[in-house]
Amino acid sequence: MHLVKPMAKYFSFSAAFLIISIVSYGQENSPFSRYGIGDIYPQQSIASRGMGGLSAAFTSPQAINTINPASYGSINLVTYDIGISIDSRTLLSAVPPENYKSVNFMPSYLQLGLPLSRKARLGLVFGLRPSTRINYSISEGKSINYDSLGYKDSLQNLYDGDGGMNQVYLGIGKTWRSKDSAKAFNSFSLGFNTGYEWGTKFISTKIGFPADSSFQNWYQSNSTDTTRYWGLFFSPGFQANITVAHHINPVSKLRDVLVLGLGASGTLQQNLDASRYITRQTITYSDAGEIVPIDSVLKGETIHGKINLPVSYTGGFMLTKYIVNGPFQYRKWGIGVDYSAAQWSKYRFYGAPDQVMNSWMIRAGAEFSPNPSTGKSIFSTGTYRVGYYTGKDYINADGNGYKVQAFTIGYSFNLRKFHSYDNQFTMINTALEFGKRGSNVNNITENFFKFSVGLSLSDIWFIKRKYD
Repeated sequence: MHLVKPMAKYFSFSAAFLIISIVSYGQENSPFSRYGIGDIYPQQSIASRGMGGLSAAFTSPQAINTINPASYGSINLVTYDIGISIDSRTLLSAVPPENYKSVNFMPSYLQLGLPLSRKARLGLVFGLRPSTRINYSISEGKSINYDSLGYKDSLQNLYDGDGGMNQVYLGIGKTWRSKDSAKAFNSFSLGFNTGYEWGTKFISTKIGFPADSSFQNWYQSNSTDTTRYWGLFFSPGFQANITVAHHINPVSKLRDVLVLGLGASGTLQQNLDASRYITRQTITYSDAGEIVPIDSVLKGETIHGKINLPVSYTGGFMLTKYIVNGPFQYRKWGIGVDYSAAQWSKYRFYGAPDQVMNSWMIRAGAEFSPNPSTGKSIFSTGTYRVGYYTGKDYINADGNGYKVQAFTIGYSFNLRKFHSYDNQFTMINTALEFGKRGSNVNNITENFFKFSVGLSLSDIWFIKRKYD
């Protein structure tokens, strides 16, 4: 039991690191995050992201798949998993022709997987992660007419937004395997995630007058809308694996098994409680640049209401080749496709719709391990991944919809290779994404590049001592 203390120390340190990171989004400026609940942050594991985000039928002893909690039944070792991402974006405006670049550091997740019973194939996962983010600052200059003679003046609007949603979650998965040795890979799994999510949506609009304005003596205005929300969520899932072929390899004398995996998961509709506070003020600025209120046109009481988030679901398949060497088995390669969708047309913010639409995404990917069992280098024992995804984003700012597409590559390697005598391994998972949001029908588009890295530490922690 002495190994629990180091585990607790690492988990506490990483929890503090993740919480600090959640409130430090860097220099991101995404006008898309003004709508709905903001930009939705990827929920897939780093290993899955290298395959375009494949998750519905994906299972791995070295990566926790929270998209489908039915996969938790395959957890054999206590697995501590943390992921971070570096996100580079370029916003492009056609009219007027402008661009804006930003580079942001983002946490991905902090989670711990526990095999509650290896014999019963029952696993538990709990963790913390960001779910959405809001971060933008947009300046807009306008020319206005202020009398019947057609005299014009300048007006400056500044739109700001901040916030996002976070989740703390717990999930359980159970797997039933065939007792027929010839069909040992045949299985059926059920699982669910549940947890608590909370967040803030802060938006403000400031109206001011540039230095060349004839009305510099007019007071500037500041309108703010701050909403805090919270609630529970529930996400069930299932997976099924079917052996479609198996034979003895005449060269290696090992058994090759081809397995078809099917999976589906989803999140039920959520009705989040919310409290909203709205102000309308005239302001000026201090010498230090801070806002100084002059008069409040509106400063009401807290308004309580609901934010309704829609049903979402994911389904797909994955064909995987395993190599069986006595009691050990290894994944040689896998290929699959996922489809996901969400009914964002049913989204409501205090009963009102927003500029959002039903979203969908198709993901395809593959992974390959050259020599996972007897390779001599990290390049031969590692896992290579590639993928692609395309679909429609849920944000519909200009009424034309936004197409999203990206290519992905990934690589995973053992920083510390698994040894049977200490039951430990350390896995580094990496993923790169190159993609775009929007097309030639949109005035504003976004090119993005993401680099994600995850550290997976596994061990058998709770072993009864046989000898003192």
